[in-house]
Amino acid sequence: MRTLRLLAPLACLSLAAVPIPTSTEMALTAADGFALKGTLTLPAAKGKVPVVILAHQFGANRGGWGPLAERLAARGIGTLALDLRGHGASTQKGGLNVAVTADFMASAKAVGFDQIPADLAQAAQWLRKQAGVDGRRIGLAGSSVGAFSVLLAAPEVKPVAILSLSPAGIGAFGADGQGKLKAAVLRGRASTLVLASAGDKEAHSNALSLKDLPGVSLNLAEGEEHGFDYFKDRADLMAIYFGEYLTYHRTGETYAATSTKKPLTPGNVITDKTVAERKAADAPK
Repeated sequence: MRTLRLLAPLACLSLAAVPIPTSTEMALTAADGFALKGTLTLPAAKGKVPVVILAHQFGANRGGWGPLAERLAARGIGTLALDLRGHGASTQKGGLNVAVTADFMASAKAVGFDQIPADLAQAAQWLRKQAGVDGRRIGLAGSSVGAFSVLLAAPEVKPVAILSLSPAGIGAFGADGQGKLKAAVLRGRASTLVLASAGDKEAHSNALSLKDLPGVSLNLAEGEEHGFDYFKDRADLMAIYFGEYLTYHRTGETYAATSTKKPLTPGNVITDKTVAERKAADAPK
């Protein structure tokens, strides 16, 4: 019994030593009056950390990013998870409740999905002013309509890296949506990873429209997986991708000496094979 009494305080000390991420609630008002809400979560660190802004899919909310957010935190990367306009806690506009319904296009018109890229840019401005955030190392991640939106937002946000899961919802963004998408990716000049499935017709078509653009890597699969469905088998791939572009723990180089805007080439594309290799390299020796 005496041994147990001695071990109990040691267990408490061990638990207390585990760094606990800190969370801050974000509240912004968009130009058209929408009240936007989100959560900034920063891992414990001595200096400033990179952060990925997360834009969920239609009908979801910021909580859907849990599997990726946990993996990013383990790599020392923070997240700013938003409730997109009309979703979650972001349903107030000028004192009125304006929320999405099951009808995508009706919701897109009522809520103004074409304003989501501007919302992301506004969130990025707020983010770069927060203590503990390295404003030079910002990423964007989106799913479905959020995936389309993060690509459109790139020129204003100026992220280092973008993850686009099943970019869809093209009808919400007016005429020549793919043309706008390609122009934004070219202007944004970020390293971009796009995941899409062959059976997910619109997302697959939008992904292929970006195929030959500099800095873009496509990770295409069979099946009909869409958006958050990819977390089941590819969450590690996503975390490794952001780890490669937003952190520099492998080389020990300073940020200024690291080229983060390089285009993806066969030597640095993140694939299922490279995920396996880098997981093996990270394993304890």
